[in-house]
Amino acid sequence: MAAADGTGYGLDNAWRDARARLRSLEDWLDPGTIAHLCGRGIGSGWRCLEVGAGGGSIARWMCGQVGPGGQVVATDLDTRFLEVLPEPNLRVERHDVTVDALPAAAFDLAHCRLVLAHLPQRQAVLARLAAALKPAGWLVAEEMDFLQAVEVSNEVLRGRGFDPGYGRRLLADLRAAGLAATGTEGRATIWPGGSPGAVAWQLTFEQLMPQMTGLGLDQATTTAAIAACQDPGFSFLSQLTIAAWGQRQ
Repeated sequence: MAAADGTGYGLDNAWRDARARLRSLEDWLDPGTIAHLCGRGIGSGWRCLEVGAGGGSIARWMCGQVGPGGQVVATDLDTRFLEVLPEPNLRVERHDVTVDALPAAAFDLAHCRLVLAHLPQRQAVLARLAAALKPAGWLVAEEMDFLQAVEVSNEVLRGRGFDPGYGRRLLADLRAAGLAATGTEGRATIWPGGSPGAVAWQLTFEQLMPQMTGLGLDQATTTAAIAACQDPGFSFLSQLTIAAWGQRQ
């Protein structure tokens, strides 16, 4: 899922433990995401778009909120985990949001999580998402901000176009896309080893280990980091998860 120039999403769903990694992200991030979507008023009959839907937990939750009179369109580059979902009001599409068209003025709510920071075309993507909203429709986006942290895993992804500090610029980009009634919130937590956030990082380190080693990190250091993520006696502070939202006028 990388472009010819080496950019593109670096955490492929074809990896052997990709579903477990996505599940740990869902367990960690879904409560905050759901709170923000509820804050935008999602309800019966809405038509919703979930971009980069991954394992589908938020798409499935949306299906329950919009009911039989509504619809959820879930897109991803790799839809293998979405195609098995049973919700009758869910439509799954293989879609590259950087190049593939979206219907104009079609959605009451669009959401993406941990997508934009991986895309060098992120401003153009936000403009495309904003244009896909109905008048008064909402866009909610969530991204990480690693503040001053420097991690070899981020350097691997940076080589594919990832911006580890994008969270702090997300609000300005929503405003630049022409959205009104904008707002933002950052979330952070303490992770003991074995918690969902720690497991997410454990599996990220495992998936990126070959590339991290290629950047000069010795395997013993990576192995120690993976062990720390599994140790309930070890805790560490998460990066910020920034949520931002705006409404089409």
